[in-house]
Amino acid sequence: MAVPEKYIGVTFPGSTFPDASYKTVNVVLNPTIINEYIPALQRALPNGPKGFHLLLTAMTHQEGFKAGTRSYRTNNPGNIGNTDSGANKTLAKLEDGILLQAQYVNDIIAGKKSAYPMGKEVTIKPFFSEEIAKNPQYGLPANLPGYKFTFTGQLDQYVKIYATGARATNSYINTIVSYFKANGLTITPESTLQDIIKMA
Repeated sequence: MAVPEKYIGVTFPGSTFPDASYKTVNVVLNPTIINEYIPALQRALPNGPKGFHLLLTAMTHQEGFKAGTRSYRTNNPGNIGNTDSGANKTLAKLEDGILLQAQYVNDIIAGKKSAYPMGKEVTIKPFFSEEIAKNPQYGLPANLPGYKFTFTGQLDQYVKIYATGARATNSYINTIVSYFKANGLTITPESTLQDIIKMA
């Protein structure tokens, strides 16, 4: 079924996708995450706060990490450096990929990532995704809207920059917030990475 291409040239002010509501969803982790990722996460970050572990796990789930996928083959559960154009970043073992995830988040908070300029204006331009165009099963428009906001570390801002598909849906945010709720911690789309990764 074709998805309406209504976002050509559209840039939304702020970081909320306005055409869908936030909602609680049931997050069911696949066996690869349960049996391989979470044990590796405990080994890689044995003293990591609960919030940091939940954030990395929820993002790994949303990135589709499971046996047979590109993120699995590359030991890169966050798909960091694995681009829509087909470029890959491969790690020696899963623990290395998890440490890369953690370092990526910490670098954003420290203002070391140019795509996430803390305290400065970010403009995400409207974008045509070849990958989405080739995969109608995603249920997303290939022409994605842009966004304009001042980056403060908010979860919804982070996700809009991090994940191309998150620009035309709230499912990424819904997954993270719902996974935290299911594990006894309350966050919102406006919660900051700075606060989330310290939650115990």
